[in-house]
Amino acid sequence: MIEDPVGTLMVWISAYGLLGLFIIALLERFLPMIPSYGLFIGVGIAAVDGAWCLPAAVLATTIGSTAGCASCYYATRKVGRARSIHLIKWAARLFKMPSDRIDQRVASFQANQTVLAFTLQLVPTIRLFAPAFAALNRGNSRNFLIASAAGIAAWNGIFIVVGFAVSQSNDAMNTTAVALAVLGIVLVVEAAILWIARTVKSRRCAGSAL
Repeated sequence: MIEDPVGTLMVWISAYGLLGLFIIALLERFLPMIPSYGLFIGVGIAAVDGAWCLPAAVLATTIGSTAGCASCYYATRKVGRARSIHLIKWAARLFKMPSDRIDQRVASFQANQTVLAFTLQLVPTIRLFAPAFAALNRGNSRNFLIASAAGIAAWNGIFIVVGFAVSQSNDAMNTTAVALAVLGIVLVVEAAILWIARTVKSRRCAGSAL
């Protein structure tokens, strides 16, 4: 028998309905026990089984994730810059993220807070740190939270819909196996985007040097 931990988690969550979705989406921002895309794919698959309706699942997880994002944002502001940077770099090491990238992200929020608030919610791992990056720069909290909520809705919604669509085409679905397959696709797409971005940047630098 193939193990399916994500599917088992969905069974537990479904016992609490939409409240369970809200809570797990909130906790995912602080305790990413499983990658968020795997979690939300499982939510979509469970929707096919009647655990919850698809629009309500997207809304509940978006509210939960946004609440977690806002909590991180205001907690970072309250703790203070020096302690926050120390905690962020400590957490980044757990995810094997270079400390220089942290400094770059924090600095970039000074000029592009609203755009980055949305786009960074579509980047694995970095999306968890985005609220802290923004809080360190003391930008407009309202604009940040609205843009972040839009990015969160897009991220959660995409994977919930993917899980829903894939499950409809195959009833005997191992949720964990689907999540791992999507992980491969996400990594390939992310690598392609990074390659394109670096290529465009290098060409611009070469053009400006002429």
